[in-house]
Amino acid sequence: MEDYSNQSQREILTVSEINQTANDFLNEAFPPLWVVGEISNFREYGTSGHWYFSIKDSESVLSCTMFRLQNNALKFKPKEGDQVILQGKLSIYKKSGRYQMIASKMELAGFGELMRKYELLKNKLNEEGLYQKKLADQIPEISNRVAVVTSAHGAAVKDVVATIQRRAPHVEIIIVPSKVQGDGSAESILSSLKQITDYHAKASVDSVILCRGGGSIEDLWSFNDETLCRYISDYPIPIISGVGHETDFTLCDFVANTRAATPTAAAELVTEGASKLSDYFSYLQDSLLKETKQVINKNKEKLLTFKRLLRSPKQRLEEQYLKLDSIFERLVTSQKNNLIKKQTSLKLTALALQAESPAARIISESHSLNKLKESLLNGTNNIIFNKKSNFEILKEKLQTLNPNQILNRGYSITFDSSGNVITDSNAVTDGELIETKVQKGSIKSRVID
Repeated sequence: MEDYSNQSQREILTVSEINQTANDFLNEAFPPLWVVGEISNFREYGTSGHWYFSIKDSESVLSCTMFRLQNNALKFKPKEGDQVILQGKLSIYKKSGRYQMIASKMELAGFGELMRKYELLKNKLNEEGLYQKKLADQIPEISNRVAVVTSAHGAAVKDVVATIQRRAPHVEIIIVPSKVQGDGSAESILSSLKQITDYHAKASVDSVILCRGGGSIEDLWSFNDETLCRYISDYPIPIISGVGHETDFTLCDFVANTRAATPTAAAELVTEGASKLSDYFSYLQDSLLKETKQVINKNKEKLLTFKRLLRSPKQRLEEQYLKLDSIFERLVTSQKNNLIKKQTSLKLTALALQAESPAARIISESHSLNKLKESLLNGTNNIIFNKKSNFEILKEKLQTLNPNQILNRGYSITFDSSGNVITDSNAVTDGELIETKVQKGSIKSRVID
């Protein structure tokens, strides 16, 4: 029992320091953990958006807080009585000294419960070293006989068979039907694997594909069975796990020799070596055919060369005849070409002489003289035509200015006794004799006014 009699050594703490110390201790002692329970006393503060609630089981209650930053990420809001799984850290609220859990994640029980069981068993098997028992390099590079454990009526078996037959037609496929979903499916898979083991004792099986199509965690739960996982970890034959889609992981994936993302990927993996070998054989076949064709073609060319060299006297005589005919044809063609050239040269010389003869010059000068004559006549005719045109214009102007033209239109001209044209009535005197000229004749009259 501690002695409190020595008062000089005592350390006095405040309430805040006690609560803070307890909170620090909890944070260090307990890492983030998962807790399952039933929601009660749920409250949401509208101003802050934080959630305050409790989770309980049949014997205990735990106060919880989930801040808005974390609960905004949830796709649901819990209600009274909901079974949930929380992840968070234990703490003590310094102001009130209240022990609580600060939640960072929340899941509705069901899926969350399965995931909890999955993680617990996953960690348990890992700690026991089951994941390191079977290795990927234990799978044979080339498999000749492959057993497939899956549903006899699912799409997975069709994909696996089609892929193996396409990539490695020589592989013998043994389909071992099994129930891969629901009650009793894990036991059915175990039974199928045991059947393969019995068959393996009689006829060697190189590898086993354990597969099915995708589904929910509940659909794939049989592949998380502990007994099945332990059996697979000690299985004598290499196993490829091709369960679900790329995002689906089961515990069988970890205890098998290797995991394939899909059943088709599992079939591709088990036939990879055979496919490469088949490609290599195809390459060798193509190379052999190519080299064989080259040798045959080369020997054919040699044979043709020898055949051309082996000519009979008759053939050589015929060749000489052909050469003689060819030379004769070239000679005739050459003479014809020379004759044509000479004739052409002669015609050109005759044309040149003809161009230099006096008769040609006379004809050329005569043509030039005729052109000059024709040009002179055309110029003279143009001058006469222009003069006539000018004369007609002057004639028309003269006729326009002729006084008689005015008289013809009914006008008259009056002259005084001196013969001057009267333009002003004041220019004549009473009794003066005047003469008026009209179109035809004239009229004499005496001025009376």
